[in-house]
Amino acid sequence: MMIKRRDLLATGGSLLAGATLGVFVPPRAAKAHEYDVGKLKVEHPWLRAPADGEKNATFYAFLHNNGDTPDRLVAVKVEKFEKAVIHGDPKNPEAEAPIVLPPKTKVTAAPGGVYVALIGAKKHLEVGWGLEMTLVFEKAGEVVIDAAIDAPDAKHAHDAEAMERWEKAHNKDTSGPKDAGHEGHAGHEHHHHEEKKPEGAN
Repeated sequence: MMIKRRDLLATGGSLLAGATLGVFVPPRAAKAHEYDVGKLKVEHPWLRAPADGEKNATFYAFLHNNGDTPDRLVAVKVEKFEKAVIHGDPKNPEAEAPIVLPPKTKVTAAPGGVYVALIGAKKHLEVGWGLEMTLVFEKAGEVVIDAAIDAPDAKHAHDAEAMERWEKAHNKDTSGPKDAGHEGHAGHEHHHHEEKKPEGAN
């Protein structure tokens, strides 16, 4: 399921834009940037959308293990892709391997490091929306998250410059209500930019 994050922020997350399909989103989805499962925390999950003409994306997040025992990210379930492949070996990022989470440690899945490859998008992913995914940890179990869909060349979550480039290239303004982002992200350490409309837009 894809979730339009900016619409959720504006409406309090109580109702998905496609309500006629009977799909509802928990109220916490509008504000959640952190997800807890056992002693683990998933923080700021996001993905690079497939580039034009491509079908593969990459998923990133901060993974915190606040427990006293190690754990591992062993699988990712995502309905909108054919499969997900975890590349969790920092010494060999192209190898398929779980992401190991030592105790009392934060592991950063980011461009240039460990990541999850999402292979074969079944449908178009809209930049600025959110994608529902399930992360499966060896010991802590499963947790459902809403990952932000960022531009294909984003260097980090909420990359304002990459978003502006994408909007300009696609003649779009996905900013939504100007005040919604500040209300929905109260206490959030990242600052969302005020996106500019393409030249010539009213």
